[in-house]
Amino acid sequence: MKKVLWPLCVIAVLLSAAVGGFALAYLTEEQSYDQIKGADIAPPAQAARTIGILHEGDFPGMSDVPVTAQQAAPGRAALNALRGQSYTRVFPFLRPDKGGIAVRDINGCTPWYIAYWDGKRLWLPGEREGQWQGYAPSTPDKLGETLESIHNK
Repeated sequence: MKKVLWPLCVIAVLLSAAVGGFALAYLTEEQSYDQIKGADIAPPAQAARTIGILHEGDFPGMSDVPVTAQQAAPGRAALNALRGQSYTRVFPFLRPDKGGIAVRDINGCTPWYIAYWDGKRLWLPGEREGQWQGYAPSTPDKLGETLESIHNK
């Protein structure tokens, strides 16, 4: 009985080490914003503030006046701040905190939420509607300060 149990224990340890290694590699892989971006109709938590990304020359909503470069500048700055970071995934059982900053892309009649900053992590839409994935930015303080300053303008 002991002769059979010993190889099974070794196999179990090796398999668990391999699975743990793959999980760690998955969670620590650095990605750019453009690799993980998405869009959803609603933010993952109740946002206290919103930053709108307007596109120069576009007519958002029912507007008859096109967006100027000055109106589009804060949204471009927010998008550049998101793109200026590298991201690693956070554990899937974490949930976003309420009262953060939602970033939405206003292009045409329908605004799409593309990111949610809860003060610690950036949440981006997943593959399915209503499914958001958390990411840890490379410099969270810098990203938070940038988004706060854009919102307060």
